[in-house]
Amino acid sequence: MASSPVDPLTVYAAHSFENDSSYQAGLSTLYSSGAIDGLSGETKEDFLRRSRVFYFNQAYGCNISESDAKQLEEDRTYAPSTPEGAVTQDQEVSPSTPESPRTLTFAELQSLVEQGKTDEIPNNKHIPNIINEAAPSQSDAPQRKKPWEFPLQLE
Repeated sequence: MASSPVDPLTVYAAHSFENDSSYQAGLSTLYSSGAIDGLSGETKEDFLRRSRVFYFNQAYGCNISESDAKQLEEDRTYAPSTPEGAVTQDQEVSPSTPESPRTLTFAELQSLVEQGKTDEIPNNKHIPNIINEAAPSQSDAPQRKKPWEFPLQLE
């Protein structure tokens, strides 16, 4: 039995980029590098589409164009056949990294230190005021020779 060829755009449309861990890892790298930060709505959407097309072409060995993917996504957006609970193109894909804590101002930081609430300062690690109680280890390296302890070599 001969198998019928599969249209790459159909596979692209069916691919779940939201649940693809490899794509999400690459997307979080793009977010953390700041490549997406200054982009406006439509420019950001085009950038994300290019990333999806690039990933899809690399992963599946296809060669779909960005314009074909854009047309397909626009057709899917206008089609009312989106199942309940499914992610649509209007929803933004967010990176899998959690939000970083708010940066405190100097006055807020000063008041927390003065009140003794250092545990409420973000990224503040408590270092105990004790010395390591384990016995020190013995060195296995031989003691280094002094310059006058080397044998005299005349050439």
